[in-house]
Parts: sequence; C-alpha cells; structure tokens
Amino acid sequence: MSRFNRSNYFARNPRRRVAQSDDVVNQISSELCLPEQKITQALRSMGISFHDKLDMSDLALYKELVCCKYGILKPYVIEDEVFKQELDNQLKGFDEVYVDTAPLIHEDWFMSFIANVEPVLRRRRKKLVILEKTMEELHGLKNNSEKDRDVRLRAQVRPILIRALAKKGLVKIVDTGSIGIADDHLISLFRKRGKQKDILLITQDRELSERVVLLQEKLNKNIEIPHYSFFDRLFKRHFIDEDIKRKVIACKLIEGGTLLRLYVCPRCLDSYYDKLEECEGFVICSSCYYDLKEEETLKKVLEDKKEKENEVKIEKKREELFEILTEKEKVKNQTSVGRRLKRRRRIIRAIIAIVLFIILAILYYILLK
Repeated sequence: MSRFNRSNYFARNPRRRVAQSDDVVNQISSELCLPEQKITQALRSMGISFHDKLDMSDLALYKELVCCKYGILKPYVIEDEVFKQELDNQLKGFDEVYVDTAPLIHEDWFMSFIANVEPVLRRRRKKLVILEKTMEELHGLKNNSEKDRDVRLRAQVRPILIRALAKKGLVKIVDTGSIGIADDHLISLFRKRGKQKDILLITQDRELSERVVLLQEKLNKNIEIPHYSFFDRLFKRHFIDEDIKRKVIACKLIEGGTLLRLYVCPRCLDSYYDKLEECEGFVICSSCYYDLKEEETLKKVLEDKKEKENEVKIEKKREELFEILTEKEKVKNQTSVGRRLKRRRRIIRAIIAIVLFIILAILYYILLK
C-alpha cells in the first residue's frame, strides 16, 4: 500500500510550476487593485489553464484580457493634455466614427484608444459605431485555429468590452443587414451615409482605406447641395453652397491609440499613412514631392540657362545693330561732308565768277571813256 501513499504520489508526480503563475496573478492584482480570485476566474473563463505556467512575458496580454473582461480602462489613460487635445481635434469634425474588426484585436491599441477618447465622446456627444457584422467576425475569430493565440483570446473578450461600452453610451452596435463581404458592405453603406454625414472609418485594412479615399473623391464630385428655405437664406447668411464638402476618411490605429490617416498620391498612386489633417484624400507623397522639387530645380536651372542664352543673343544683336547704325552714321557724315564741300566749291566759283565779271565790267567802262 506504500505505493499509494499520498506523499509518495506527489514525490513521483510533482506539481507543475505555478509559482510563476502566482507571480502573474499577484502582479495583475496589485496593478488593478482586484482580488486574485477574480483575476483567476477571468483568465480561466477564457480557457487559460493554470496547470501550465503563465509566463511573465505575457503579463501585458493577461492584464489586457482582465481589463477587457471587467471594463477597466484607467491603466491605459495617457495623462497628456496635448495628446487629448489632438484626439479631440481629430474626432470633432465627424458625425459618425466606425470601427472595423482588425483595430479591435490588434494588440492593446483599441484599449488605449477608447480609454483616452472616452472624455471626447462624452463631451462631443458622439458614439463609436460597430456593426453587428463585426461582432460576428469576432465570434468567428475566437475559434479559428489558424489565428494566433493572442488574436483568439482578444476576439473572445472584446465583445464583452464592447457591450459594456454600449451600456455606457460610448458605443453603438448597429445591424445594417449586411450580407456577403464586409468591405463591400461598408463601402455601400458609406456611399449612402456619406451624402449627409462626415464619416471616419478606423481600420487596419489598407485596401479598404484606399477604396474609402476614392469614394470621398466621387462623393465630392457628385455632392447634393442641400436646399435652404427663404428664411434660412435671409437670416443665416453663412450658408455657402460652393464650400460644402463631405468627408469620408479612413484611419488606422497605431501604438498608444493614435490615429494615422491614409492618403493616396495622385502622382504615383501609392498609398501612405500620415497625420490626420483637414484636407483632401489625394495628397502628394514625400518621395514624389522631392522628385518634383528636383524637377523644379532642374527646370529652373534650364530656364536660367535659356534666359542667359537669350540675354547673350539679345546683347549680340544689340551690338550688331549698334555697329550697323554706327556705320550708317559714318557714311551719312561722310556724304554730308562731301556735299558741303561741293556746295562750298560752287559758291566760291560763283563768287569768283561774279568778281571777275565786275572787274571786266569796270575795265570795259574805263576803256570806253
């Protein structure tokens, strides 16, 4: 019976190392001020087994999952007034802000975004719009074995956070009756909504973002000018139909919950991400900008060279013309001098002839006496 002794059993089958698991739970408990039991319960509800050790390198992931489970956002708040003001400036110009599937499960960036944008949403009375189709995609991802473990865990717990945010009035879950590919449905939805609303889409999908930029360009070409009544136009003179522009903009989330907007270069047609600015979606990229600068510089050099060559030609023609005029003046002077000499000779001859005639007349008169 000794082989069935309890102490001998555990001596032969030592328990797996849980000290490191305890360290993870203790660390999360101290940071979030939550009982260890609640943390253990939350992690186990996501299928995380404590028979295997919890690696400290995954501490940030486990902490994120627990925060998501219980709707704790305070650890992700950034106490930076400049950053908060920037978020406020980015979101204040939009009527609707849609969030795609990828930003929700891309590391902890959505946690940082919603934690810092919550005061802005409350002050501006706005809500993040998440489609029911997105919720279905999250449900499909949590059981997808082809995805990484981190993605599956986030897809499992994000709907809990989203529903909690919806109860707080920060998120609106909308069922638009989408059928088929989600990207095509979003473009179709924005084509309709974008005629009356300014829309921001947060997505990590570059191809979808490029389609959104093209959609904005089409909407602004075929914009419907709203009809104002006679009294609106009489008492509200700030209505200017020519200045009406609709914004349908696509941004992606980056680390810290910051937004970067996608632009398309009209020269090379490549897309790139940069700061969210109040401008059109087609903006020249930096490489094309420098190429244009070089072209302008080369063009200016060629123009300067051509201008110098033209100045040299003009100067040469001026010198040739001056030489021709000088030569003509010389010929003219020579001709006038010759004429004056001839005239003087004629006058002298005439005077001599007159004098001789007078002398002969006097002599003839004397001889006649």
